[in-house]
Amino acid sequence: MPITLSYDLKDASPNQRNYIRSMFERFGWKRLGGSVFRYPDSERKDVDVEDWLNDVAPSLMFFRSYVLAKKIKVRFFTLDAMSVARVDYSVPSERVGKRPVSGAKISLRTPTNLQASEATIREFIDAATDAAGD
Repeated sequence: MPITLSYDLKDASPNQRNYIRSMFERFGWKRLGGSVFRYPDSERKDVDVEDWLNDVAPSLMFFRSYVLAKKIKVRFFTLDAMSVARVDYSVPSERVGKRPVSGAKISLRTPTNLQASEATIREFIDAATDAAGD
């Protein structure tokens, strides 16, 4: 089932809004219009289970961190997810979902606007991992 995300920002410049859009698209979200996105992109045939650990959760963390760092006010935020996050590798021949991977190994997509660089997103994911370490 697709996940729908919408938000409204106050005090964000057009450049910042485009950056957020580019970031969500890198994680496989499709922009439906304005600040409304759907995951997974319905045009992608390689996604059968939502990848919460490598796409959804990191993109939400990045969004949260970016608006805090740039002092952007979130006027509203809605995440509609009638979904199940599942990873099951208990039977090697019947694996479901994807295990979390490092920033270097995460599958990023090409956005309509290249503003959010792959390197920045990969570094963010690895920095979050490092922050959770000993």
